[in-house]
This record gives sequence, C-alpha cells and structure tokens, in this order.
Amino acid sequence: MDDDDRGPNMLATTWALTGLSGVFLAVRLACKLRTKRRLWWDDYVLTLSWVMLLVSIVLVTMSVPRGLGRHVKHVPIENLSTLGFMGNFTGTFSILAAVWSKTSFALTLLRLMSGRVRIVLWAIIATINISMGLNAVFMWTRCSPASKVWNPYSPGTCWEPHVYPAYGMFAAGYSGIMDFVLALLPWKVIWKLQMKRKEKVGVALAMSMGVFAGATAIVKTTVIPTLASPDYTCRGAAESAVTIIAASIPVLRTLFRDLQTLSRRQYGTGRHGTHTGSKDPVDMEMSRGRRGKRPSRKVGKGGEKGVASLSLFT
Repeated sequence: MDDDDRGPNMLATTWALTGLSGVFLAVRLACKLRTKRRLWWDDYVLTLSWVMLLVSIVLVTMSVPRGLGRHVKHVPIENLSTLGFMGNFTGTFSILAAVWSKTSFALTLLRLMSGRVRIVLWAIIATINISMGLNAVFMWTRCSPASKVWNPYSPGTCWEPHVYPAYGMFAAGYSGIMDFVLALLPWKVIWKLQMKRKEKVGVALAMSMGVFAGATAIVKTTVIPTLASPDYTCRGAAESAVTIIAASIPVLRTLFRDLQTLSRRQYGTGRHGTHTGSKDPVDMEMSRGRRGKRPSRKVGKGGEKGVASLSLFT
C-alpha cells in the first residue's frame, strides 16, 4: 500500500543491528583489554566505523517523524528538502561505516600476512576507500548547485538519472567482492599451522564470517536505484553491522576458550580425577615455538608470518 508507514519497522531493524554490533565490538575490546593487549589501528578503525553507523541511525531516527519510510506523495512537501538533506548525511555516514569496517579487518590481516599478500591487502584497502569515498562525494556533487540534490525544485542541473545509481551499484558490488576475498585470505596462513584439521577449520571459519557481509553488500546493490527506500537504509545498516560482527568474532575466541576452560574446571576431570585443563590449539603451537622450535616468520618465498601472529585471536 502506498500509504503504509514503514518507518517504525525500519527503526526497529536498524537499531537492533546497531545494538548487536555494538555488543560484539564492546566484547572484542574488553577481551583485548582483559588480556592486557594493547589496542591497535584495526580496533580504533572498527570503533570509528561503529560510531559512523550509530550517527547514521540517529539521523534515520530523526527523519522518520518527518516522513521517511512513507511514500513520497504522503510526505508533507515542506519536509522533502529536509529529508533529502538529512538523507545525504545518512548515506555518507553509512558509506563510511561500511568501508571502515572492511578496512579494519584488512588491517588485522596485515598483521598476519607478509610478502605479496600484504601488497594485495594494501591494494584492497586503497581501492575500497577510493571507490566508496567517491560514492560519498558524488552523492553531494551530482547536481549544480549542490542544493539541488536535496531540493529538486530549485534551479540547476544534475547528472543523468541513471549515472549515480550505476556508479553506486559498481562501488557496492566491488566492496562485496572484496569482502569475499578478505574472508578467504586467512585460510592460506591457517592451513599451514601444525594443528588438527578440525581446529584449523574452526579458526579459519571464525575469520571468514565476512562472507555474510559480502552477501549483504551484493544484495544491497539491488536497491541502490531507490536510495530513499527503507530497504536501502536497512540493508546499508545490515552491511556495516554484519562486517563489525564478523571482524569481532575471531577475537572472541578468547572468551569462548575461557568459558570452556571454566566449564571443564567445574565439571571435567581427567582419568585420575584431576583437572585435565584446556589448551587452545593456537596457544599450543606458540608454546612449541617458545620451547626452542620457534616457527619461521615466513613460509617459503612470499610466505606468511608464523603462528605467533595468531596470538591476535587467542
């Protein structure tokens, strides 16, 4: 129905996603601080990404009472320019949240990789920031004067209607593809560790949750031509939120491991009635290295850093 108000449902969805991703981020940071590890650039960039997501959702919340989520013909005409102006800011902050969340995970991988893979990672960081950054810039500059972007009744000229949505689809699609690439790269280094295959798969899967962010980004491209639609807003928030959650899950292995250890201390005993303990497989690999058989920092020409780097996630 044209007179449906989808604003309340949109707010419920976007705030739920923002809150859930905020919880994952907070636990990620708490796990690092609890183990007395210093925060690094990936933590700061991911936090900034969540702040951008929060700001965009606050703007959406302010826009709903003015008519966002309703068919344009049911929005008071005096609110159209305000909604357009606020929508541009919402889109800009949403783009920054998405691209910086991906940048954060790429920075994390930089600490694990070496050789040519690092060049690939830097190329991904540069290209997604440029492509998505241009998307945000074009949002403001596609009309002359710029005020015509949010006030279509003012005099001026704009790009052909299909140009900006076409570039937006390209940028979002490229960003989604890079999510899949970033999700697959960890398998290359993890598969070389001296761990049980089951443990390798578990660690690799934890670091590959970005495939869901990539799927969300690809799906979002289908609604880019209707930038003001509630679907675009919800899927834009979903992309950033899922990426933040995916980037936080590997670090949460610390929490899961500690909970497992606590459970075994309370309920588990060894064959002789004593606590058997639980050792994380990555920690075991690092212990072997500290006992004298320290793993090489590189594996072959252009290889990856040794397992000591995986202390990032333990």
